[in-house]
Amino acid sequence: MQYKREEPFRFTFAKPIVGTFFIKKYDGKDIESKPGPLAIIDLSPRGLKLITPLDLPVFQKPIELTVNFSLLDENLTITGLAVWKEKSNHEFLYGIEAFTDENQQQLLLDTLKQYAKEYRKR
Repeated sequence: MQYKREEPFRFTFAKPIVGTFFIKKYDGKDIESKPGPLAIIDLSPRGLKLITPLDLPVFQKPIELTVNFSLLDENLTITGLAVWKEKSNHEFLYGIEAFTDENQQQLLLDTLKQYAKEYRKR
């Protein structure tokens, strides 16, 4: 299942950003999962692509994830729906459609722009 992205700004990290995630809902039901490891490959105000060694059953039932990571000393949390999955060697890539409001989107956009500016200086 491919998911089309038509966004004005999507930042791909040269070195993926490490973080954690947990499953917030499975098939519409609240659950408490243990945190899992991830690396964020790209990020936009409306979603992200991540990689993890964990194989989640995203094609069976809807899965909502909460992703936690830091960018420029800013602790960020994004909750969203896993909309696609792809196997990559011994890991799995996931596309997450973020449930962000305008304020969260603006914070992400501002942080990404600042990160891009800092990254170019290196």
